[in-house]
Amino acid sequence: MLRRRLTVEYDGSAYNGWQVHNNAPSVQESLEKAVERLSGRASRVRGAGRTDAGVHARGQVAVAELPAALPVEKIAEALNTRLPDDIAVVAAAPAADDFNPRRGCVRKQYSYSLSLGPIRPALGDKRSWHSKRPLDVDAMRTAASLYLGDHDFTSFCNRELAENDNRRTVERSELVELRHDGAGRRRLVYRVEGRSFLYNQVRAMVGTLFGIGTGRFAVDAIPAILAARDRAAAGESAPPWGLCLEWVLYPGENPPEDFDGLFS
Repeated sequence: MLRRRLTVEYDGSAYNGWQVHNNAPSVQESLEKAVERLSGRASRVRGAGRTDAGVHARGQVAVAELPAALPVEKIAEALNTRLPDDIAVVAAAPAADDFNPRRGCVRKQYSYSLSLGPIRPALGDKRSWHSKRPLDVDAMRTAASLYLGDHDFTSFCNRELAENDNRRTVERSELVELRHDGAGRRRLVYRVEGRSFLYNQVRAMVGTLFGIGTGRFAVDAIPAILAARDRAAAGESAPPWGLCLEWVLYPGENPPEDFDGLFS
């Protein structure tokens, strides 16, 4: 058996997140079952991040032990025939014995997709957060930049899952607008990058930007919300279905070009 690095894409709609749960399906469990069917032995598949229930991924990274006789270029095809249609291994590569997809990560990107307009989307309705309410996109864009830097993000994580050290460094925080779709809806993609994020942090950040767009919060409210260190000070968490783990990087690797969130 040899350790292999897997890049995994999945639609998280049917899963209770990445991590194995006793009474609910998970992406990790599906991958472990596929590995066991392929290799004939049970093996833990470890990922770079524990995405929430309903959250998607284009570039989750995982490590698994697979038969040495299976050429690395055949791994994706072999696993995909044993995986459900909403999970796909898109690439495989050799992995060092000490490769840890979570601890070794130096940067990752999440995107969040929003659509604005009076007509709700029927196609891809679980790929973006749709709002009929007009939003002040310029204010949201300005506010997004206030997340940049090293901050205590206690206000942006669930109280019961807060860590002893809730400081995180946000290296990119940008709201971009794509061209309108065929129904005239505005399409927005929020991109955020950093080495790691707290549980529910990105969704809380997006929900707070949404609150700024509706006028609930002032455009310059972010610093005060951060300083409060209180989850009640920030906005409600955005729904999970607009969130996607786009990619995970390791030392010496360069990021891919930006994707258009879940609109692409």
